[in-house]
Amino acid sequence: MEIQLTLECLKYPAILPLNYQYELSAWVYRVMEQADILYAHFLHEKGYKADRKTFKLFCFSPLRIAQYRLMGDRMSILSPEVGLSIRFCAYDMVEEFVEGLFEKQAFWIGDRKSRIHLRVKSICAAPLQLPHPSSDPLRVRVRMQTPLVVSRKRPDQRLDEYLSPDDPDFGPLLVENLLAKYRAFSQKTPSEHWPASEIRFRFCPERTPRSKLITIKSGTPQETRVRGWLMDFEITAPRELIAIGMLAGWGRANSQGFGFGEILTPCPKQYALASSPSSPFTQ
Repeated sequence: MEIQLTLECLKYPAILPLNYQYELSAWVYRVMEQADILYAHFLHEKGYKADRKTFKLFCFSPLRIAQYRLMGDRMSILSPEVGLSIRFCAYDMVEEFVEGLFEKQAFWIGDRKSRIHLRVKSICAAPLQLPHPSSDPLRVRVRMQTPLVVSRKRPDQRLDEYLSPDDPDFGPLLVENLLAKYRAFSQKTPSEHWPASEIRFRFCPERTPRSKLITIKSGTPQETRVRGWLMDFEITAPRELIAIGMLAGWGRANSQGFGFGEILTPCPKQYALASSPSSPFTQ
């Protein structure tokens, strides 16, 4: 499911740091955590087992700002409204919880130097759309709207090593991460999982990847930097896995604002995925 929010700037022109990702992710995460609690309570009241961590798999777009002016490491927002899209893996019975939690929300994002005050003005919810309803496996080209993060741990290093798209481990680790998300959400048995050998990944060098270093918790003792890539890639995989990547995000650190992608293939309305009580995917 995707929720498209129109956010009203309560005071503008307003100054926002270019590095606003962490503060925005903290607000989204708080709302999604609240949804998780309500969902668990709902299941408890209905007598079901609350064993699915439904709302841990989500991603969100950058702010869509129609008019702005760059000012060094800041931007002056000249539009009275900005847009934001949030995608998440959820089942029919809980989608309404999430929509309701975003209604009339007001919050601040920014840093100690400059912040903006936003309020949710309107909400539009829609199912995920994928092209070619009869194709399975599905081959798509994805363009990243927020940086794609792929990393690995080395025994002799304390911090993660962030990989570039031309690293031979980039594709396999991305696929491994995708399969892990599918296993976490679907709760299927190991015999029902797809092997990594059935998935094909290729980054598209014809559109030069652009590296972005994002600072998390800027100006605090916990400050860290995460490197990701704005890039295009092609992936061939079962439709349910493509849906997981689009809904939960590609790569790592999705809840911190990384891995939000758009499929470049046009998708007519009649190709919208129809969710069911048992799955958010078309079978």
